[in-house]
Amino acid sequence: MGLDDIVNANNYPIIFIGSGISKRYLANSPSWIELLEEFWKIISDDDFYKHLAKIRNDIQNSHDENDIQFLVNTSIATEIQKEFDNLYFNQKLSVEGLNSKYLYENNISPFKYSIAKRFSKYELRDDIDEEEFDEFKKLLVNARIIITTNYDTFLEDILKDVEHKPKIFVGQDGFFSDTSGWGELFKIHGSVSAPSSIILNTEDYKTYDRNSILISAKIIATMIYSPILFLGYSLTDRNIKKLLADFSSQIPSDDARNTSDRIIVVEYEQENNTLAESITTDSNRQLSYTHISTNNYIELYKKINSINEGLTPYEIMKYTDAIKQLVVTSGSAGSLESVLLSPTDLDNVVDDIDKGKPIVVAMGDNKYIFVNPTTTSYLSDYILEKFEILHENALRFIAREQQMGRYPFLKHYMDCNLEASNLEKFEIKNLNNRYTKDFTNLNCITNTINKRNRIEYKSIQNILELPDTKLANKIDLITYNSAKLDYNELNNYVKYNALPEFNKMYKLRTAKNSAEKSAYRKLFVAWDILTFGKK
Repeated sequence: MGLDDIVNANNYPIIFIGSGISKRYLANSPSWIELLEEFWKIISDDDFYKHLAKIRNDIQNSHDENDIQFLVNTSIATEIQKEFDNLYFNQKLSVEGLNSKYLYENNISPFKYSIAKRFSKYELRDDIDEEEFDEFKKLLVNARIIITTNYDTFLEDILKDVEHKPKIFVGQDGFFSDTSGWGELFKIHGSVSAPSSIILNTEDYKTYDRNSILISAKIIATMIYSPILFLGYSLTDRNIKKLLADFSSQIPSDDARNTSDRIIVVEYEQENNTLAESITTDSNRQLSYTHISTNNYIELYKKINSINEGLTPYEIMKYTDAIKQLVVTSGSAGSLESVLLSPTDLDNVVDDIDKGKPIVVAMGDNKYIFVNPTTTSYLSDYILEKFEILHENALRFIAREQQMGRYPFLKHYMDCNLEASNLEKFEIKNLNNRYTKDFTNLNCITNTINKRNRIEYKSIQNILELPDTKLANKIDLITYNSAKLDYNELNNYVKYNALPEFNKMYKLRTAKNSAEKSAYRKLFVAWDILTFGKK
């Protein structure tokens, strides 16, 4: 089994991300040893590497050779933290932004606070490959879950930019929680957002190791369906060796030899532009994995990004959370029977799915079927005027979206008696606020358009044929002129050009088209006002 077999299995992967990925895309991103050297120079004038050599010499005869570098690093980290903190408390060292009250109330080490500050700001490298970086963003969006040992906010910032907001767990909190296993980011070595969570010194790792089995157990449960991809690690990295060791201790011996079709370790090799695969077996642990040596990350990402389960992990997470909430709430009230309905016997659903039969399982009571639209399914249903999503369910979706998120909704709002509906009070309040603000007045929409795009045109075709004009600007020009254009031309453009293009961009989940997506949303609201607004 190799990468192609994993892709053909078509299951979203679990992605492990190490410091090598930060070094690939971020300027001045240090390795562990480079970071320690930075802080050593703050507290001492002694030769850093001479001191490392002394530590190594003291321990090399009493420990396994493969553990020496890790033990040297944690030992020097422990020394640096102790001396750094002592200098701070003795007022011989200052830390910008840190005051004694905050330090005391949060029980923070000045050293770890400084580490967090060191990683709290970053810049992309000047020589970044834009196409590769776009594929990397898609990879993150299509990860079932992401697990990282990095402290920075690089990953979550990317996911914010692409409208995908994962649940974030810092340290090992998430492994004690009842998580969905979809659309989640686990920062297992801590985060700049919580300096005390940072794993760096000897005692930190002892505590981490005692609980690391929780991480492995959770991942192995997910591995039944999803492969694991390690990025930004070296095979000599203690983190990866520890995780693989924990895996082997939890996987039955018969399965451990067959894990190469579930575990991929990608190792950077500068001169290798192929995806050189090999099956590696750890003889001590009887654990096999697929090892890929490469510098051709764009090809690797494209292959993994071809996996498509139909919905994104984020959308699956939304469904999972909605179902969980429905079941827990109704179960507590003893009314599950009235909210779980199916056109077929529930006992036979799994068998029917396995046989490839079309299955619809509805949740709700006899009058109100529970539907959880996605952005694209909602817009397609509304703009194409299918209205297969019931008014109440559509309005619930709108009410729970961000207040300033632009969606057409006027027909649902005017055709539904909110006070007589099953909508929550806060949902009705959100809808009323939305209706009375910027979503019913065309001028409020056109006034948000950049002044350079407030030029009058008589046809959409004239606008689309403008040379040297970005697509987002063309869409804004159409929105600005929407009331003056022929309505049939506008209606056909929105339904059969703008909507399909928006859906295509939205499903890619990249920041690259954010301006176009925003422009399309304004256009959809303008179309809504002209189509269903007050006459």
